Amino acid sequence: MKWRMIVIREMRQIFIKDPRLAGIIFAASLAYLTIFSLLYGTHVVKNVPLVICDEDQTQLSRALVQAFADSEKFQIVAQPASEEEMNELLRNQAAYAAVHIQPGFAKGVASGRSSPVLFLASGINLVVTNIATTAAQEIIAAFGQNASARLAETAGLPPALAANKTSPVNIVLRVLSNPTLSYLNFFVIGLAMAAFQQAVFMPVGASIIGEYQKIHELAGIPALKVISGKLFPYFLLDTLSFFLTLLISIKVFAIPCKGDLASLFILATAFIVTAIGFSSLVASFCANEIVFTKFCLIYAVPAFTLSGYIWPLLSMDAFSRIIAYTFPLFYFADALRDLMLSGYSPFFLRNSLVLFVGGLTLIGLSAFIYAQRCRQLRLAGKQADIAG
Repeated sequence: MKWRMIVIREMRQIFIKDPRLAGIIFAASLAYLTIFSLLYGTHVVKNVPLVICDEDQTQLSRALVQAFADSEKFQIVAQPASEEEMNELLRNQAAYAAVHIQPGFAKGVASGRSSPVLFLASGINLVVTNIATTAAQEIIAAFGQNASARLAETAGLPPALAANKTSPVNIVLRVLSNPTLSYLNFFVIGLAMAAFQQAVFMPVGASIIGEYQKIHELAGIPALKVISGKLFPYFLLDTLSFFLTLLISIKVFAIPCKGDLASLFILATAFIVTAIGFSSLVASFCANEIVFTKFCLIYAVPAFTLSGYIWPLLSMDAFSRIIAYTFPLFYFADALRDLMLSGYSPFFLRNSLVLFVGGLTLIGLSAFIYAQRCRQLRLAGKQADIAG
């Protein structure tokens, strides 16, 4: 066979006999390009949810509130009347940052003393934290300069002296949950869980696909019994694997864990149920392990990227958000980090329930498809015997 014929033969294999190869060659890069372009199309994080507690209630304090309102970096979602209410909004993640203007703020500025403004930011998501703190510093610095200029004019100082006058307003930063802004605490556990998801997928998929290749061995046993019996060992081993990973992250790498064991167990087992249900369902549609492995490799990056773990959901476009809601990792990774770094996640119960319900539904669908394929394979075998 000539070299030209070999090339033609291979091209026919790619585009005619097995067009999935062409799909992987072209669609994978285009899909990643589309996802990342949409995800990072805004270039920066904007409209960070902010709460402002103005206990001074003066013309000057309201001007500072307006300065934050005018910034595209922030979106004021509430103006609580007390510090306790402000902290509760932060705890429930109704906002990612807060500004606290204490009583006597305007008097301090008017007297020429430095009046601190407390800015609090959640340290759970470093992308949001860094952008919010930088923007807050810029806003307060500009506000302080304007206030200084007005004081200088009132005192009759010339502009040159006013420029050197110490700013009467300064910012006091306080980062919650991750005060050192450690990327180890912020990033590593999410990557570990993305790898953990793949570790759940691969063995379950191989097991389900292998079962279809020896369907006669469990003939006559109800499909749900077969599927649940096969998946249960993976559930136990994956749960053990999760807590082993968690133990090493805490003891070896000193990643903090403030969450209680019960909450971590519920969230982890809910995710594992969904992961094994999802992989068993996908495996039911795959012809062999190679196809399933290709799917897992293609699935891994967008699942982690759109989980909201590294790029906040609030800065995604509408299309990316809709896709994010379909990934099990979206309901798991961010809530796990909340539990570990702050000991509390406002979405814990909702996410756990979604994962449990979704996982059980997926396992049920897997059993249904298994029963249908068993029936088809047995019927095909009988027809082959009759023909023979």
